[in-house]
This record gives sequence, structure tokens and C-alpha cells, in this order.
Amino acid sequence: DFATRLEAADAIGQAGDPRLDHNDPAYWVRVEGGPFWMGAQKADPNGRNYDRHARKDESPVHEEKVRLFAMGRYPVTVLNYLQFVEGGGYGQEKFWTAGGYGEYSEPQNWQRQLGYPNRPVVGVSWFEAAAYCAWAGGRLPSEAEWECAARGGRPGVRYPWGDEAPDEYHANFREGGPGHPTPIGLYPEGATPGGIQDLAGNCYEWVGDWWRDDYEKPAEPGERTVIRGGTWFDRARYLRVSDRNSSRAGGRGRGLGFRCVQDLPTV
Repeated sequence: DFATRLEAADAIGQAGDPRLDHNDPAYWVRVEGGPFWMGAQKADPNGRNYDRHARKDESPVHEEKVRLFAMGRYPVTVLNYLQFVEGGGYGQEKFWTAGGYGEYSEPQNWQRQLGYPNRPVVGVSWFEAAAYCAWAGGRLPSEAEWECAARGGRPGVRYPWGDEAPDEYHANFREGGPGHPTPIGLYPEGATPGGIQDLAGNCYEWVGDWWRDDYEKPAEPGERTVIRGGTWFDRARYLRVSDRNSSRAGGRGRGLGFRCVQDLPTV
């Protein structure tokens, strides 16, 4: 029963969830990287990465190559972020954007979020997400790394778990969720083959790239950066591995979270 699982998961978070230590090797999932076909298109049903829901900004389908890396098994949680704040992780009081200076501050609705330590932290800006990742010994993933991890080495796959349509067992989204963020890992059937969880739904995830309208245009620093994965209030079509969106880098929307990656040495 979902309500019982949700109550139990929140209770574990309040009692002390053992999965949240980013210093534990089990927290990180190795992603082999290599070449893969990124993006989606709806012009040719027989073409590569066909998806009838693909939008223009997901095209053209193109080959990317990423290096070996490790990705956090879960989005960064409220407890993780609290440790960062208490540890003085911001490092500076202001950050520069194309629109002027912005200030680091508490995440949106922070006092309410503190009651749910193992839910994803949301309402953080891109700059704050990047600051956390640096403090934790990592960085934000590139957009290509994020999609490579979500595809899990399966060409043309639509969702992190495969091609099966999203439902209440795979992800937290508008049609199948409780109407708010849920504790990390509550949808194990939605994991990638490597065990990365919550890449679809629950919260959008900041990535390191500036926004571009399609993959043929260069990415230039500006006001908006890329977010991936869909969130708890999105419809199923936004959970696809190729779906892209953007947000103002200094914004703190109610669905904006993130996860970290680490570089791994290659032999």
C-alpha cells in the first residue's frame, strides 16, 4: 500500500536514513560512459531515437561521447543540504549572473522541508546546487552525462527503467503521485539498470549546461540553464530521458533539485 510505504519512508528519514552519506561508496553508481545517441525526433518512425512526443529542442539526434564517471544514486536530500549549510559550504555571500548579483539563501519553504529529511531538497538555485556539489567533492553533471546515465546503455530507450509507460510504481508524477515530493528511492521499479533512482519525476535536476534551443546551436552563458527529469507535478511525457527544460539560473522553483557526479580515473 503506497500510503503505508510513504509513511514508513518518511519515518526512516526522521529517525536517520542510512542511505544518505555521500562518503559511502555505495552512494555512487559507476556509469561507463562512451559514445551514445542523444536526443529524440518524431519525423521518422523508423529513424534513430524516434519518439512521438519529441520536441524541437530534443533534436537533432546526434552522437555524444562521455568519459567514465560516477553519479549519485539519489537526488541530494534535505538532510544532505542541511549538512552543507551548517558546514559553511556556500563559501561566498553573492554570485554573479548576466542579470546582476544574486545572493545565496535558504531553499524555498526551507523550514517545512526540514520536516522531511530524506526527500529531495527543492527550491535551490543552479548556483547553490553547484556550490553544494563542489563542497561534496563533485560537480553537477553535464547534460550529456545526465542523459547517458538515464539511458543506461540502451539505445533509444524512453525512460530510465525502459519503454514501459510511467505509472504509480515507477515514478512520482502528476497522474501517479501523492501531489508532493517523496522520499528518495520510493520507486525502485523506476531505477536504471545500474541502480540510479528517481531520475524521472519527484524533482527536476539542474545540470551544468547553459540552455540552447536545439542541439545545433552553441550553448552560451546567459540567464537560463538546463533542467532534466521532470517533477512531481509534471505529466508523464516530461519524464522521458530525452525531454529537456530550462529555468533561470538564479531561480528557486518548488520543483528544482539536483544530484552530483564525480569524475573517475580511467585506466
